[in-house]
Amino acid sequence: MRLTLRIGQLGLALMLVVPAMTAWLGSGDGAVAQPASGLSPQEKRGKQIFLKGEGGERAEIKATLNNGELEMPASAFPCANCHGLRGEGTKEGGLQPPPLVWAALTSPAKSALTGRERGPYTETSLKLAISLGLDPSGAKLHSGMPRYRMTLAQMSDLIAYLKKLGQEADADPGVGEDLIKVGAALPLTGPLQRIGEDVKLVVAAYFTEINSRGGIYGRKFELVTADSRGDQTGTLEATRRLVEQDGVFALVASFEPKGSHATREFLRSAEVPLIGPVTLSPGLPAVPNRYLFYLLPSFGDQARSLVDFIASGAPPLPPRRAERIAIIYADGEFDRDALASLRSQAKRCSLEIVSEQRDESDARSAAAIVESLAPKKPDYIFFFGSAENFVSLARELDRLKLEAGLLSSSVMVGRDAFSLPPSVAARTYLAYPASLPERDDFSEFTALIRSAGIKLRSAAFQALAYAAARILVEAVRASGRPLSRAALIGSLEQLQNFKTGVAPPVTFNPNRRVGATGSYIVGIDLAHRRYVELTDRLVPKE
Repeated sequence: MRLTLRIGQLGLALMLVVPAMTAWLGSGDGAVAQPASGLSPQEKRGKQIFLKGEGGERAEIKATLNNGELEMPASAFPCANCHGLRGEGTKEGGLQPPPLVWAALTSPAKSALTGRERGPYTETSLKLAISLGLDPSGAKLHSGMPRYRMTLAQMSDLIAYLKKLGQEADADPGVGEDLIKVGAALPLTGPLQRIGEDVKLVVAAYFTEINSRGGIYGRKFELVTADSRGDQTGTLEATRRLVEQDGVFALVASFEPKGSHATREFLRSAEVPLIGPVTLSPGLPAVPNRYLFYLLPSFGDQARSLVDFIASGAPPLPPRRAERIAIIYADGEFDRDALASLRSQAKRCSLEIVSEQRDESDARSAAAIVESLAPKKPDYIFFFGSAENFVSLARELDRLKLEAGLLSSSVMVGRDAFSLPPSVAARTYLAYPASLPERDDFSEFTALIRSAGIKLRSAAFQALAYAAARILVEAVRASGRPLSRAALIGSLEQLQNFKTGVAPPVTFNPNRRVGATGSYIVGIDLAHRRYVELTDRLVPKE
């Protein structure tokens, strides 16, 4: 069955209902009125049929396979799967689907599949090919070509688009003969202004370097930024402006604050990819958003790695099984994500949660929390909240001599980890999702920073932005000269173990939208104010 379905993907797309046959055959072969540039609304609908097999709000399009024995949604067999995103023709399962650009369709040709000569297609004969599998002479097309069933209006939309397929008018926004316009929504005013400015400088410097080498396939990169102010409302406004007014091709290294659901949904509906959002933790819905490509694991995955770490008996604590854990958490989006994942992983590892308490953000709260924990005698305490409160908690643990291991994320705690009391620091374990200097070669990144005269004020965010820009450029290169958003996403989904020098090797696929999995577990060296690697990358067990 699998082989049959793959061959069946040779779809031209997409068939009309039989009762409408007379209507289409009388529709004529006249040219459809076109705008001077870009695609008309009709052609855009046809493009969705060609790329996705989707008919919008109209009737669902069906594909018939195996000479009518099997009917499937056309979304499983869109034209582009076999004929190419630009209608250039491809090789599929050892077969060679023909090109679908209008000049090729309307010229005589010899089928690479059947070996037969055929005359030029007209609109009428093309409709018969799509719906009944007949070439201009009335001969049957190759059996691998599905027959498609769609409405009259859908067929008209598709043919209107085929007339523009592969031409300049069919190019996605932001792609020109010698230019690729890329956007970034960044906080350029407000409390996070420094982060926004630092990220902008790094991405611009990397694009300048690529442009100095001639760009990619003769196209140079132009960075367009919009001020997001660092909050969720501003981020949505800035992203809309970049897509709808500035017409960017894709976004890279946009800053993603908490509560960015509306922005993520806008990118999904606009079908604009965002590579490497700069964020504390990826916003991952239950169903992956195919237009978002995160680089590092979420707080939830970091929490799961920490649970696996203590469940393995790795920490150098007194020789007893870690069965009792306590959890202290703030009530933020990222903290809730970590909490939910920790609960599920603790259950999988048979660890008992003896206490869950919300962090109330003051020193008195820390004292009350520790006092309430003492009688429960937890082996480990997980903390998900602010760095300031993490330090307050550690000081209370030291004051009350509660000798439990303390676990959190290095992203949450930051450099405040080096302010812990020595006795607590010695039994603190942090998930570290990025690359360690001892593990990766940061030389290209540091060389770019020096040559561009950029200060490392927001080093972690700047490194992440650099990685995102490198991944975008690599995906553009892999997409080839006929660049489109669909081709870019396809290239990203095939990226395997790509090394940026500042992040773990990145891999994406159609079901994976976080490039690096797992985290190092690190300890704290107070004397040298650095992290100490305790494990290889721990990928959470399922």
